[in-house]
Amino acid sequence: MGAIPRAANREAAGFMASAAFVCLASVRDVYLGGLFQRLSPLDVAVVAFLLCSAVFLPIALARKPESLRAALRRPRQLFWINATSALAWISFFFALGTTEPLMVQILFSGVGPLSIAWGLGTWGAPGAPQAPQRSGPPGGAVVPLDSGIRSPALSRAERSVHFGLLATLGLALMVVLGGLSGAGPQPLGRAALGAALAIGAGLSISVNTVLCRQLHDAGVDPIAMVSVRFVGAIVLALALAIPAGHDFAPLYSASALPTVLGAAALLVVLPIYVSQVGISLASPLTVRAVLAVAPVLIFVLQLADGRMSASPYSLTAAVAYGIFAVSAAVTRHRAIHTAVLASPANP
Repeated sequence: MGAIPRAANREAAGFMASAAFVCLASVRDVYLGGLFQRLSPLDVAVVAFLLCSAVFLPIALARKPESLRAALRRPRQLFWINATSALAWISFFFALGTTEPLMVQILFSGVGPLSIAWGLGTWGAPGAPQAPQRSGPPGGAVVPLDSGIRSPALSRAERSVHFGLLATLGLALMVVLGGLSGAGPQPLGRAALGAALAIGAGLSISVNTVLCRQLHDAGVDPIAMVSVRFVGAIVLALALAIPAGHDFAPLYSASALPTVLGAAALLVVLPIYVSQVGISLASPLTVRAVLAVAPVLIFVLQLADGRMSASPYSLTAAVAYGIFAVSAAVTRHRAIHTAVLASPANP
């Protein structure tokens, strides 16, 4: 009986960490969207991800050496975590510099529930294998390792909700491509590139979230995870910058460097760590449900910032996305709960 309250406490703590991350990340998106009009996203990427390793690696070596060793003993998983982190964050940064931050967040976050749902529909169907999980399947239900319960396939209600979510992403795409967002009219190629980068980043971060959760379940602490998670992002940023002859000189000006260091520490490094704590405690779908409120918060912050206009089309897409994303998480939780109650482990 003690396992259920402990799991519930972990899920609640993960929910709170994810909520804190949403607040920090919303400020980040609006601020960096403006900063990227003056500086290259590669400048911020190199500084931010070097800072992640520089801050957290010594802490991990001193306080969590066994956790760091647990991560290093899984080189294949660690490689893919670095690869997906690099693709997600570099793409996300360039999308912020191209498209309205609100639309970037909708497209970025919206593909997450859909990609996880596709995985459940493919691998969670009756007869499909499902790996056992230490702290339960996506949705937060607690299932013992030897229970044999599989995450259930999508129900009719879930499929309807995800169809609505897909329609919302279609609406967001039309807003971006039609020049109706807060960023105003843009060349079609630039708008399409920003949308494609946001969607690609969302797909990458969804895979990354699941991989990170697997390492957390294997005993890798959030501090150790952050310390080794972004080596690939540093390599990718430099690989894009150096062959193209990117000039880092503007970054080292007396005005730019303190700004980038401060923004990197408070709006990239800190949110990444808080997000990692949320991922380590909460299920992927809980994290996605909390993220659903981010677009509306970003809309409010954009109004305060004044750089973007108040687009009613963007706001409509944000509200619709939030409704369908939360509904997707709720219906998945109910499906998991029903499967647990109907299993032989709960006669």
